[in-house]
Amino acid sequence: MKKQIEISLRMRLFLFLILFLVVIMLALLLIFFATDVFSTGINEIKVFLANELDHIAGNVETEYGTLAVDGIALSETITGIWEKEMRDSGVNLSSLQENPHLLNRLLDSCMDPLLAALSKNTASAAYLILDATVNPHISDADYSRAGLFLRNMEPNAINRSNPSIRYLRGPVVLAQSRNLMLLPQWEMEFHTTSGDFFHKTLENADSNLDISRQYYWNPNSVLHGDYENAMLLCVPLAASDGTVLGICGFEVSDMLFKLQNAPDISVQPRFFSVLAPLSGQVLDGSKAMFAFRSENPKICGDLKTYENKYQLSVFETSDGTQYVGLFREINLYPKDAIHGDENWAVAVMLPGDLLNEYVRSKNTPILILLALLLAFSIAAALYISRRYLSPVLRTIDKVKEHGLSQYTKTHIREIDDLFVFLAEQDAYYNRKEQTLSHDAEATEKQPEPDEEAEAMFREFSRKLETLSRAEKQVFNLYVQGYDAREITEILCLSINTIKTHNKRIYYKLGVSSRKELMVYLRKMREKGCPIPIE
Repeated sequence: MKKQIEISLRMRLFLFLILFLVVIMLALLLIFFATDVFSTGINEIKVFLANELDHIAGNVETEYGTLAVDGIALSETITGIWEKEMRDSGVNLSSLQENPHLLNRLLDSCMDPLLAALSKNTASAAYLILDATVNPHISDADYSRAGLFLRNMEPNAINRSNPSIRYLRGPVVLAQSRNLMLLPQWEMEFHTTSGDFFHKTLENADSNLDISRQYYWNPNSVLHGDYENAMLLCVPLAASDGTVLGICGFEVSDMLFKLQNAPDISVQPRFFSVLAPLSGQVLDGSKAMFAFRSENPKICGDLKTYENKYQLSVFETSDGTQYVGLFREINLYPKDAIHGDENWAVAVMLPGDLLNEYVRSKNTPILILLALLLAFSIAAALYISRRYLSPVLRTIDKVKEHGLSQYTKTHIREIDDLFVFLAEQDAYYNRKEQTLSHDAEATEKQPEPDEEAEAMFREFSRKLETLSRAEKQVFNLYVQGYDAREITEILCLSINTIKTHNKRIYYKLGVSSRKELMVYLRKMREKGCPIPIE
């Protein structure tokens, strides 16, 4: 049989305390999981993202809505001025391209309204483009368009005076007349291309719709010859007879969008916001506006979105890079507008690995505290097990050395009661041994044997015959002087099996311990009585 491992009393108490501590720790972990303690970091991020998304989405809708309203008003103002100018000149509205000599005069008449609109609004630029060119005979006349482009170099500044406005497109004489400085990227006219914002706005213009339903937000792009990415509000310049003379509107540059809509970075410095066209569950990163305070996310492709187990949106690029955040669809157009079917969304996000890092930073202190608590508890369990059992072990050592008569009280009731009982048992066996010894001496003096002692030994011999074969094996080894531990090794049995045999042997022989059994055997040998065991 397999040998049973023996564990000391101190170790048993220590292991019991450790088991108790493990149960307590598991209970704590269950409570933590049930109360979402380990989700604190995620919940903080979700609340932060929701608040930032509410703020930024509301701000974008308000700012872009205001620009759209003012762009429509600017279109009506400019169109009214041009219609009057052309009526006074006796020129038909539809023959604007045939009268290039009028273009500079028309542009000059619009300078003041354009400056006023730019100064009034938080926009990086205001512009207008005529569907005509001053030089109809040049090789690229089909894509060259006269117009004005005024850029506000400090769109967020309190003082929006003329010195902060620069001239990017238009006749130089108009800039000089108003003391406007030319930007290094200045050109006389706009260079348009097929399908760009200018042509798309003109092609989609519909005389049957109100002008407030015809404007268009051109996604993030770079104006030809310019250097700055921007969104353009494009409003048709439609005369009262339906003739479209060009477009006008405002520019929202990358820099301005970033200044207005960058999220708070007090929680994590890599948060950024995005305004992008939305198709299904895909954000078009190549046409998106980004607002950040630390590092440019550099997303130039589609962002496919899906929801993770924390009810956060995961934005995945084509190369597998993941960002985590929230997004919301916003309205840049009225539902019945020409471009009302184009969807846009605002999103607030951060790199996915930084979210995991933030959650770990929140959970690590909790785990460290739990580990420290466990280590302290183990040390306390070790100390308690040693401290609690120390008096018991000292008493046992003293009993081993001096016998039961010399034991010291442990002040543990059950242990002291046990030692008292053992001392009484020991005294009882000593008295019994003295009685048997006295009887043996009396027998030696009297030639006649004591019939009562003989009867007792005969009865003991008869009981020996009732032992089983296994019990006889154990009994024989006791007769030869082996103790229980040695018998386990000789018979290859466990100590529990030997203890079971002992109980049966004691019961069948009418003795209560090995000590009493050995007294009987010794007296039988002294009297010369045979021990009938094979």
